[in-house]
Amino acid sequence: MSGADTSAVLGYRDTLPFDWRPAEGALPRVWAEQNLRMLTALVTLGERTLVEPETPGAAEFERLHHKVDLVIELLGALLRSTRSSAPPVPLRISAEALAWPLDDDAPAIGSVLDVSVQLHPCTPLPLQWRGEVVAHRDGELRLRFAAMPESLACALERHVFMHHRRSVAGARSPVQRGEGAAAP
Repeated sequence: MSGADTSAVLGYRDTLPFDWRPAEGALPRVWAEQNLRMLTALVTLGERTLVEPETPGAAEFERLHHKVDLVIELLGALLRSTRSSAPPVPLRISAEALAWPLDDDAPAIGSVLDVSVQLHPCTPLPLQWRGEVVAHRDGELRLRFAAMPESLACALERHVFMHHRRSVAGARSPVQRGEGAAAP
C-alpha cells in the first residue's frame, strides 16, 4: 500500500472541530506528551465498570456513576464556553493519517502542516500533529502524520480501534438500521 492510500487502513469517520496551518519551525516537543495525556483521558472517559445488579451497593455505584457523568458533561460545557473552537469538519482518522474534504484553500501535495483536532468536548486540549499532505484523491486531502513516539502511536492506534469497533457495532445494531422494536 502506498503512503498516499489511507482508505484501506483501519480508521473511523467523525465530524470534529478541526484546524490546520502551515508548519513553522521545529515540531513542538510538548505535543507528543500533551497528545498522550489527552488520549489517556479519552480512555478514562470511556471506561465503564459493569456491576451485577444483585451485587451489594450496585444501585449506589450506578447513582454515583451517573453523578460523575453529569460532572464531566458540565465540565465539558464549561470548557466549550471558555475557549474558541475550530469549525467542525468531516474527518477520517487512522493511526497513520488524517483525511478531510478538499476545498479551494487546500494545501499542495508535499506541504507540511500542523493540524489540531478536538476529539472530545471534555478534553482540555485538542490533539495536535504535524504531517505531510500526501494526496488529493476522491474529494479528500490526505495527510500522513510525522513520526511520533511509540507510546503515542500505540495510544492513537487504541483510540482508532475503539472508535472503529463502536462504529461497526453501531452499524450492526437494529436501532441504527431503523429496525427498532415494533410498537405494541
